[in-house]
Amino acid sequence: MIFKHESKNGKMLKETTILAAFLILTSAAKATAIPARTVYENDANSNAIELKVWRGYGLTINLMSTGETIKQVWIGDPSRFAFTSNGGLCPKQSGDSDCAGGKATVIFLRQIDPINFPVTSSSNGSTQITVLTNEKQYQFKIVPASGNPAYTSLVIKSDSDRPLPITRPRTPLPLTVEKPQPTPPVVQQPSPPPQQNIVVPPPQSVAVLRPNPGTTLSGAIQRNDANALAFGLAEAGRKGQVKPGSTTWNKVQDAIKLLRRGKTRDEAISLSQVDKTTFDQLLEWGRL
Repeated sequence: MIFKHESKNGKMLKETTILAAFLILTSAAKATAIPARTVYENDANSNAIELKVWRGYGLTINLMSTGETIKQVWIGDPSRFAFTSNGGLCPKQSGDSDCAGGKATVIFLRQIDPINFPVTSSSNGSTQITVLTNEKQYQFKIVPASGNPAYTSLVIKSDSDRPLPITRPRTPLPLTVEKPQPTPPVVQQPSPPPQQNIVVPPPQSVAVLRPNPGTTLSGAIQRNDANALAFGLAEAGRKGQVKPGSTTWNKVQDAIKLLRRGKTRDEAISLSQVDKTTFDQLLEWGRL
């Protein structure tokens, strides 16, 4: 009976030890999770994005959120990088962009030991990767890296998932006007004839507190052009005038970013290619 009791205690101790080890490993895995890098479709198309591929970790390019499928992938200098995908790609000889084989949504890049190919390599080993989908083409600069990665996944999301600008509550500043002091009556000075009425103007000061720059007479804070355009775009989306994720929506978003970088209105209109009439209308709505 004594041996049976000790065996049961030993089994319970073993189970407790295994459970504690599992919890420690789970907590460590959560603590060391590597974050993903997120970009939106329009940013991925209009900006030159540089991606680092860390040795021993690799990098995934994920287009699941956009609903697109990957048809073909090309690497400018394939002597340092290799890739695989989660589905088939179209044959390079196929000119049909809707080929049945192109069903991939994620590609995985990894570093390889340099191969002596008859191509010209850059000094730091960087090159360009082109991803052709059923809707558009993406191009990224990929650079080999080593050490601990800052990210191991690039997630491309639809522009319709982009959050709207955050609106801040506006507190109007009070407009204070001091009332003018009443004018004292005319004082007649006695003097030898002919007598003369002397009017003594009283010293008075009427101070009008003018609104600070950035306020209107109604006390509302004027927003700068970038914030006014963002408010106008949000109002247009609420009214159904501009559909989120549409071409006009994306061009106005580009104009907002250009204004926040210090560009003038004309420069923002020219670089973003947004219609000037639409730009002025949204700016006016944003200032109401």
